[in-house]
Amino acid sequence: MINIILKSINNLPLSVIAILFMIVSGMFAASMHCLIRVAALESHPFQIAFFRTLFVLIIFLPVVMKDGLTSLKVVDKKLQFLRAIVGSGAMCCMFYGISITELSKATALMFTVPIFSTILAILFLKEQVGIRRWTAMIIGFIGAIIVIRPDIQLGLGPLLILCGSFIWSMSLLIAKKLTTTESNASMTFWQAAGLIPATFIVAIPFWSTPNLEQLFLYLLVAITGTMTHYCLNAALAKADISSLLPLDYLRLIWSVSLGFIFFNEVPLITIWIGSAIIILSTSYIAYRQLKKSKQPLTNQLNPNL
Repeated sequence: MINIILKSINNLPLSVIAILFMIVSGMFAASMHCLIRVAALESHPFQIAFFRTLFVLIIFLPVVMKDGLTSLKVVDKKLQFLRAIVGSGAMCCMFYGISITELSKATALMFTVPIFSTILAILFLKEQVGIRRWTAMIIGFIGAIIVIRPDIQLGLGPLLILCGSFIWSMSLLIAKKLTTTESNASMTFWQAAGLIPATFIVAIPFWSTPNLEQLFLYLLVAITGTMTHYCLNAALAKADISSLLPLDYLRLIWSVSLGFIFFNEVPLITIWIGSAIIILSTSYIAYRQLKKSKQPLTNQLNPNL
């Protein structure tokens, strides 16, 4: 039965396969965020982050065994170390923020990553940005403010997610620099390995020995996160990013659905309005980036939690 399904999928046009991979990637991403919320009912988010990185490294080991240790060669040790530190900060902010924020609101705010990445590229890579992209960034931040609704309550969770999105944008910039000297396997492995000590240190004050059920939840968080990026990379290998970008925003639909099913969350109209503004803003930024270069920061599609 499985072979028949796989054969049917392989017979589909590449563009259709890419669309399917992109949709499934968004489902896995929303599922991971939902699992973080569930696990955080009994575990501290920092402890969840630690086990997530530990299990991801274990999942990645077969790839290392297949490609050999030479695939893990490091050229720029300082930049790899800096990326691990920055990535740890982003993960801790994201995990803590997700644990105390509505899934729909958390997902909407994560769409600000391309906006922050563009600003950092202007500041540190001296990228030239015209008035149209500046306008799009300003509009995007207005959308984020509408989602947060500071006039009602400036919650810690949304602020942490925005902070995590900003820090993750820094990690993307470092990753872009590393691609000139490091292999993809090396970057992936050392990013995961570098997150382990940092997340473990911050988790120590809140540590509680997990039971089998909690360990299973941590494993599911790691698996869904890994599958998110596997499906994303598979989609990007088969189609243009311009055709896939709109599908990434389906994550909001999956997050709203899971939030309603598991946490009885019904998003306010302001979340939909703010999300629409952010999506239009980031889509335009991506469009302008594509016109300028054929090598955009594809990881902006899904923050690597």
